[in-house]
Amino acid sequence: MKILSLEIKDYPPIKNLKIENLGNIVIIAGANGSGKTRLKNALVASLQGTPSMSIQIKATRDEETTSFSGDTITAQQGQQNQILNNYMSSRRFGRGRYVGSLVQIDSQRNIQTTKYNQISFQVTDPDDQETPSNFYYQNFTNRWQDFMNYVHQKVAAHKNNLAEAVESNPTMTGSDILNQHPHPLEKYKEIFAQLLPEKELQDINPASPKEFQYKDANGQVLPFNSLSSGEQEVVKVIFDVARKDIKHSVIIVDEPELHLHPTLTFKLIETLKAIGDHTNQFIFLTHSADLISTYYSTGNVYFIDAEQTGSNQAHQLSQLNHSHKELVQLIGENLGLFAVGKKLVFVEGEDSSIDRLTYHAIAQKFLPEAKIVPVGSVENVITLNAFEQQIRESIFGIDLYMIRDRDGLSQEQINAIEGGGKIKCLKKRHIENYFLNAEVLFKVAEKLYLTTTNTDLSQDFIENKLKEIAQESLGYNLLQNTKEFLATNHYFKIPTVKDLDKKNLDEIKAAIIAGINDSLTELSNALTEATINTWLDEEKKKLEAALTDDTWVNEFHGKIIFSKICSVMGGELLQVRQAYVDTVLEEKPEVFDEIKVIFESFK
Repeated sequence: MKILSLEIKDYPPIKNLKIENLGNIVIIAGANGSGKTRLKNALVASLQGTPSMSIQIKATRDEETTSFSGDTITAQQGQQNQILNNYMSSRRFGRGRYVGSLVQIDSQRNIQTTKYNQISFQVTDPDDQETPSNFYYQNFTNRWQDFMNYVHQKVAAHKNNLAEAVESNPTMTGSDILNQHPHPLEKYKEIFAQLLPEKELQDINPASPKEFQYKDANGQVLPFNSLSSGEQEVVKVIFDVARKDIKHSVIIVDEPELHLHPTLTFKLIETLKAIGDHTNQFIFLTHSADLISTYYSTGNVYFIDAEQTGSNQAHQLSQLNHSHKELVQLIGENLGLFAVGKKLVFVEGEDSSIDRLTYHAIAQKFLPEAKIVPVGSVENVITLNAFEQQIRESIFGIDLYMIRDRDGLSQEQINAIEGGGKIKCLKKRHIENYFLNAEVLFKVAEKLYLTTTNTDLSQDFIENKLKEIAQESLGYNLLQNTKEFLATNHYFKIPTVKDLDKKNLDEIKAAIIAGINDSLTELSNALTEATINTWLDEEKKKLEAALTDDTWVNEFHGKIIFSKICSVMGGELLQVRQAYVDTVLEEKPEVFDEIKVIFESFK
């Protein structure tokens, strides 16, 4: 299920708030006391049968379509919706599965002490028990207490499961049985290592239940509480949700950045997003300027204006402009951006802040101290490069770098641009050219369940369709390459006047006219019909050859090809893009190797 819209009135401190067309990742910001936590509480209550808000829910599975008697269901504030109540209370989850429900992670995540149950080694597997429908509605602290006892019970039951497997299948080898019944702690060890590199989660003994221990980079075994408070919190949150196979659910997180360094916040968000193969919807209630600025261009970042008394208190940040000066100032006061101690990496892109999502994800893996800043056009990158040294020297603690598209630049031009080491060009034409890997696109189609609605989708189909789209874009590429060639190599040079202070006005005027005539002559000599015709013939041959040897993946304009393949696959461009980045970083990081090299050069 997925929440499409929500509306709440007269629910202090919220007076009137409405958000529509919610995406898969929604960021809701606001000053302390604006009502973010109250909004979360109202949402949880409404899905438990107490309609504290009006809410529209979209079915994302056939089972939900049947239960709702349609694609959507709407509950009104203050009015019971028995169909929705029946569906939510029907959620029964066994074998660790949790599908089509709600997960709330509240901001109270400090666990003081954990009480451990004594465990008998005749214990049954806790995942054989049915999980109540409201399992993830309860407070996080209660769930962590439950988790620690669960994981000890799970380990104890594992030996019984192995013994039963041996007895039931005496001809099977030990390795086959272990493959069928992996140790339950291995999953959490892998997560722990991903979250905290160079630290290793240790085994637990169900006969003597106690908190986790880990081994540090020096081989020393330490108690879990010796981790920083931020490290402990991230591990606890991810372990909590990793316990269940959560899919098609709404996961609402209050203050994900609490107690966390920005790098840990990003790891938390990215790990959460990977749960459920991108079928879950996330609502983050936050003060984090990094989260807000990273996602604002998606249209799913909202600011709650606590001072608004009349119309909607929820403001969509991507729609704000200069006419909202007072509100923009208020947002700036509450959500200021601080970059001291960071490496600022300015990136080009027509959808600059959407490109930022890609660069941000890659940078956090290979250059965590980087802060990605979108600047729009390549002209802005060039201008910034011209005076970056003055900026760097005048603002303490900041290093500036830039990444731009390669476009139609020659290698000589690229060498000149990269000479100072502060600006790097992509090896492929655009960032989107790195999104044309058919194997990854097919994996994304499977994760987003696009293959269920489009049965023609396969890796071969996508690969052939990419080539077909590239073939159809020959004319577009020829036109765009010509524009780039002319803009880069043939432009009107503004005249200069030497010894200005020694000339009178008439002499200055004559020098200007002479300079203009020289520029016009140079242009007319360089851009004759014959020369441009020769260049177009060569460019045409080059484009056709690229289709033959498959270098079109690097050379053609990736933006239009990626946009069209998303349409063919039946997926939303932004959703496919985000899933593609996650899939590459998790399963095929070599696709981004060239970008990785760029970030590593900024260290």
